[in-house]
Amino acid sequence: MVILSNSGSLREKDDKCDPLRFSVVINTDNRIAYLKRTLSGLRRLTYPYFEVCVVAGPTPDGTREFLAKGPDDIKVAHCEVRNLSVSRNIGIAMSDGDIVVFIDDDSVPEPEWLADLAKSYTADDVGAVGGFVYDHTGLKFQARFVTTNRLGYPAEWGEPAPHLNFPYSIDVPHLLGTNCSFRKSALIKIGGFDEEYEYFLDETDVCCRINDAGFKIVQRSDGFVHHKYAPSHIRDEKRIISNWYPLIKNRIYFGLRNGRAHHGVDDIVGAGIGDARNWEHVVLVGAKHGTYSSEDVERFYRQADAAIVDGVERANQPAKLLTSDCVTRHFQPFLPYQLIRDMESRKVICFVTQDYPPEQNGGIARNISQLARSMAEEGHHVHVMTKARENASIDYEDGVWVHRVEIQEHRQPDYQSIAARDLPREFWNYSLTMLAQVADVDARRKVDAVYCPLWDCEAIAFLADGRFPLILALQTTMKLWLESRPDRLADSEWMRIFGDPIVETERMIMNNAEMIHANSRAIVDDLRRGYDVCLPYEKIYFSPHCMEDWASQYNEKDGGDLVRLLFVGRLESRKGIDVLLAVAPRILERFPNVVFDIVGDDTIPRADGGTYKKDFLDLELAPDIKSRVIFHGRVDEERLRYFYGNCDLLVAPSRYESFGLVYLEALMFGKPVIGGVGGGGGEVITDGETGLLVAPGDTDELEQAIVTLLSDAGLRAAMGRAARADYGRRFTVQPMVADLVSAIDLLAERRAK
Repeated sequence: MVILSNSGSLREKDDKCDPLRFSVVINTDNRIAYLKRTLSGLRRLTYPYFEVCVVAGPTPDGTREFLAKGPDDIKVAHCEVRNLSVSRNIGIAMSDGDIVVFIDDDSVPEPEWLADLAKSYTADDVGAVGGFVYDHTGLKFQARFVTTNRLGYPAEWGEPAPHLNFPYSIDVPHLLGTNCSFRKSALIKIGGFDEEYEYFLDETDVCCRINDAGFKIVQRSDGFVHHKYAPSHIRDEKRIISNWYPLIKNRIYFGLRNGRAHHGVDDIVGAGIGDARNWEHVVLVGAKHGTYSSEDVERFYRQADAAIVDGVERANQPAKLLTSDCVTRHFQPFLPYQLIRDMESRKVICFVTQDYPPEQNGGIARNISQLARSMAEEGHHVHVMTKARENASIDYEDGVWVHRVEIQEHRQPDYQSIAARDLPREFWNYSLTMLAQVADVDARRKVDAVYCPLWDCEAIAFLADGRFPLILALQTTMKLWLESRPDRLADSEWMRIFGDPIVETERMIMNNAEMIHANSRAIVDDLRRGYDVCLPYEKIYFSPHCMEDWASQYNEKDGGDLVRLLFVGRLESRKGIDVLLAVAPRILERFPNVVFDIVGDDTIPRADGGTYKKDFLDLELAPDIKSRVIFHGRVDEERLRYFYGNCDLLVAPSRYESFGLVYLEALMFGKPVIGGVGGGGGEVITDGETGLLVAPGDTDELEQAIVTLLSDAGLRAAMGRAARADYGRRFTVQPMVADLVSAIDLLAERRAK
């Protein structure tokens, strides 16, 4: 087959050997953050034979500068007017693929997107192919099988409409503009987009003309794209329309261009007038409720009047189609877009966690977030399943597909284990809901591994089900937590309902896990002793938590002579906050330039119903002492980074930490650390070099350690430098990712035997 490219050269295409080449066109204006996300999603496609053509609009939002300095595998052009059809014609002109595919700058494709679309280009008469589009929730479809009539009105069908693929059909298969592809030769034949359509009915017009030219339009039930509805000059962030002119004008123009074989002029113009009346109702009701101002109402009437006149007049003028001059000015040879990783080495991994940023920033949440994002940066396909705090959704964040899931009621399985049978129902509901989510992902792309914390028995359904290779992450468990909660341990009813079943289920999970991730050797030793479990080394891979370098952006310390001591963690006994607050008044009295910043959930009640924050604030202390202990409560990640960068030392005297993520975070910022010797603290903090270790619950030892560092600025500085160097040696993200990939490979080998 011989294809004439835009450059005028002849290219021989062997249909059996030469795969289809796609030109992905992104038309963007004033959405640089969304554009970057779309480009990120394209890096993770499974289909490698495509180029990316970005047409940037006139708004000066930094997009042009980003593209000028950005990746050199993106073809760039500029459109000086806010007219989507003009921009799309420039995209067609600059393309050099067999297929031109359009995706909006506020959309992200799923990895199989182009591979799915390519399956339908099986014959030369296939002129257009499109897939399904998810709305902003990521759960519901914006549209599925839609047709549009010759007045441009849509109808939803329950199945594709190939029987309508004939010229001048009154109903035409429709493709949404954010997920539509066209054979380039077909686009050239029909003249591309009609530039009269600045917005609205633009791709509908193209579908009609493709159909009337004798090409088939294929509607697929896959080829998924997620559309987030970003604000624009047409609509605001609440999706409130502010420009009615193209909506009314284009209805009339479209009907007069495409519908005269089926409708009279009066009917077509009447459709536009009907739209105007509907919009009038919306605007007037909105004005009563404050959505629109009186100026908006007047502007609407001016636009509606002009739209009706212009729609009729311009339909009697020549269509504004793609020109040869546009092609000559903008054509660029094919430029392959580089994928992050080839398909053969790409893993599909699902992380399961109750908490995830930005809604939750506890240790497990931050660690799994880091691990997920680091895996995604290496080109692996990553999903995170977490509990929805508000509305359920699926979002693409930092290369990770984050599923925020509403927990469903499930029938509790009948397992032989007494522990599993007695586990509280909410634990089963959570784990079974997450299992169903992973199964949905696996139905589209084979899941290589599930990574799940031991905390709250999150892995129980995956272990019982057995379909998916499971990596169990060790953290502080119920039994270790109870060591700092004697009140709970003494509550026989609470232990019967919650404590004992959870402890026994944790033991069962550890005994039966295929692969275990231990972030320290201390946690393994402590769990072996506490639970009387074997935990053989051949089932364990040791890999400390690691973190991307926050400090490069947040290490600016505020000026002044104050020395800031930072605590980060939940205000509960296990974190040692009681010990720290006990010594704080004496420290503050001795050092008048010291301030304590207490960061973390300070609302957690003790057994007596009180909180450590309230107890401290109720103390009869001098105002100068009390005012220098500042309780900040829970903070988001941005604010947390600020506190690390602004402190002089971290004091977190935990009675037990399975690893001690806060210690690592302080090392990263080059801050000396005072921490508890229990658990993993001794494996993160090098005593006497990067900080000082203290015995759990020992107020005298803690006070002496704080005095030592507050009294010697030179020692603090030396330990800070050593801390930063230790972070660089042991705790950067690359080894963590490599360890996880190796564990997944080992799991696959074992399952294959």
